[in-house]
Amino acid sequence: MFKKFWLDTILGTIFILLLMFGFSQLAYFKIFDVLDPIGDAFADMETTDIVFSQIRQAPTAEEDIVLVNIGNESRAGIAYMISIINQFNPKVVGVDTFFKNPKDSLGDQLLEEAFASVENLILVSKLEQTDEDDEFDSLGYSHPRFNQHAQTAFANFITGASTQEDLKNCRTFAPQELVNGNMEYALSVKLAMEFAPEKAEKFLKRGNDVEIINYKGNVFDYGATKFGTTYFALDVEDVYNQNFVPELIDGKIIIFCFLGSYLGDRQALEDKYFTPLNAKYTGKAHADMFGGVVHANALSMILNENYINSMSDNWSNFWAFFLLYLNVIVFCYIYKIAPKWYDGLTKLIQLIEALALFSMVVYVFNFYDYKLEFNLAIIAILLSGDLLEIYFGVVKNLFTKEGRRELTKLKKL
Repeated sequence: MFKKFWLDTILGTIFILLLMFGFSQLAYFKIFDVLDPIGDAFADMETTDIVFSQIRQAPTAEEDIVLVNIGNESRAGIAYMISIINQFNPKVVGVDTFFKNPKDSLGDQLLEEAFASVENLILVSKLEQTDEDDEFDSLGYSHPRFNQHAQTAFANFITGASTQEDLKNCRTFAPQELVNGNMEYALSVKLAMEFAPEKAEKFLKRGNDVEIINYKGNVFDYGATKFGTTYFALDVEDVYNQNFVPELIDGKIIIFCFLGSYLGDRQALEDKYFTPLNAKYTGKAHADMFGGVVHANALSMILNENYINSMSDNWSNFWAFFLLYLNVIVFCYIYKIAPKWYDGLTKLIQLIEALALFSMVVYVFNFYDYKLEFNLAIIAILLSGDLLEIYFGVVKNLFTKEGRRELTKLKKL
């Protein structure tokens, strides 16, 4: 009897794992998408989004990073803005927009001269793929007459969007990419390398191909995110009229980027992303953060050394398997000694376990900046009770004479 019990726990676990694998394949091919309108509202949400958007307290403002909105200015206008800012001795200037082709001769000349006058300038590049593999094999740059005066760093984010119409959720970024034998760094990393090289080096030594962005806040956004106005931002007219104190620029990191036609422009959709700070974290309707601000958040994380660590896939799989097998043992015991209580007790245990794991993920992420990967474990727990009942009620009976005899009687009816 004892050996039979443990054999049931092993075979029941194997059966559940096989069905879970089958479900994952059906989900991979999106067979159930048409039947899941509710799931679509939560598809782009992660548990940790709740921490960012609802639980964390507002951090202090970032003093070392200043964003400058280029709005809809011409190249001549951008050149004038850069010349004004450059008078106040910024430590490093990053420009998060492309100037790929010549436009008008005067504007191009003024922009080139403005770039040439900046001592420490970084222009963005773009990681590109020219074939069907997953490797980046080329870089897109601004026109050489502008690029010659600057270092470059890529502006790409990891969004999961394959088309322009897809939602662009930005939680992570790649710190660096090897392209044709040369290392290209992300804009945030490159700016950190110029401003605080020892902190950038420490960050890169983590050796992660992908890093989770520990979001700190936004610019003025009319409540689109929980933490607004964390970063100082100057609008076009603020720069033209020099409506700022010199100390705001002196020795700081300046990022020129598009922040809408004006600061607070919620209609602008260009270069805008959904982030975990979005005030509406399920069924999101409006993107909440411009790309330049996302770069600023990644940069803040590097400078403040408040990285987010996460559980590895191996540990995630281990805990999922361990908790699944533990549940199977308990549920098998309940099935043997109190079959009438099976449904009620297993559902109660599953609910308590799922809530406990969910709470643990939220607590640990909020206080320790560590992301526990318990999604698979929670799914395994929630499926274990019903699937184990199928194992006992269907699969096991198919391999017994008594079970097959009862099924034959059912067919005769």
